[in-house]
Amino acid sequence: MDTEAAYVRQLFTKVLSSSEALTCDAVLLSGGLDTSIAAETLKQQAGSQLRTGITVTIDPAQNELAKLHGLFSNEPQDIHYARKIADKLVLEHHVLTPTLDELFFAGGSTNNGEESTLELCVRVRQTFDGMELRNAVVIAHALKHAKAIGCRRVCTGDGADELFAGYSFMQGMSDADLQKYTLSMVQTMSFCAAPLAKALGLEVWSPFLDPRIVEYATTRGASRDLKVGQFEGAQHGKLVLRMAFPKVVSAGRKKEPIECGCGTTVMPALAELAVTDSEFEHGARDALERHGIVVRDKERLVYFRTFQRVVLSSNNGQSPDRTTDSCDACPDCKFRLRDGTSFCSVCGLYPARPIAKD
Repeated sequence: MDTEAAYVRQLFTKVLSSSEALTCDAVLLSGGLDTSIAAETLKQQAGSQLRTGITVTIDPAQNELAKLHGLFSNEPQDIHYARKIADKLVLEHHVLTPTLDELFFAGGSTNNGEESTLELCVRVRQTFDGMELRNAVVIAHALKHAKAIGCRRVCTGDGADELFAGYSFMQGMSDADLQKYTLSMVQTMSFCAAPLAKALGLEVWSPFLDPRIVEYATTRGASRDLKVGQFEGAQHGKLVLRMAFPKVVSAGRKKEPIECGCGTTVMPALAELAVTDSEFEHGARDALERHGIVVRDKERLVYFRTFQRVVLSSNNGQSPDRTTDSCDACPDCKFRLRDGTSFCSVCGLYPARPIAKD
């Protein structure tokens, strides 16, 4: 493992010496392992322009309804790790604390005529899926701030979980299944940061999506033994990354989805409180009768209202394809499924078609 860790460090040094890397002037600093590695190793490179870290966190004290009903069972952890990284690297650290109302319930455009964060995410990602939007609004809010303070290229940690078994369900797979699944992820993985940044006139870059890292993760570094194992007394994914960079702040941090680390994970429960049963029944019936779309829960209804306004009622001609072909159509929303996937990226239904068995 020591030899492999040294190889990975050397490979990352080559990747991080590229002009794309060196011209990143900000990092989306979640405080997870991936952004910890990206920021800490990038900052060490001669010529690096990295000066700013941006962290989004939900402050329970600013969200009265959620706090009143005890929805914040755990305090968001991203901010604690992010502050340690920013202090270590002497970054100008911008900590953003939007309320859940600002992120999810802002109706129509904001007062100054600017597109709301949720509207931006729904328009760009063409979705009303809760899992997607709970994460995307965090990225979008940070990117909007990056643009406002004059940043041009932003570093992210996209791709590490998909390539190096960061997700818990991947860690339980056999070696053969993990290698096969990782290859399929390379073909289908999609991240919101790049299209959101493009819509805002920014660029994003992740070292883990560099072709050299992708090739390593699917060839020489494909083995489960390199991706899953013990580190600092606990079982983790992304093992070779932790071994290669054992001194980064978040080397021993367990994997947390963006929504958990920043606090937007309370949205399903908050929507249950914010939307009455009668509002849901009326909204779901209206979606089915007017658009032939099944809205399964209150959180989806919150997002569907925006989806209806900025996608279905828009004349920009950019709405996702709908199809009458039962093999390609999601049974809930009738939008075309991506090739090779059983997950509907529009409404979030899974499985949206039968899963092929080996």
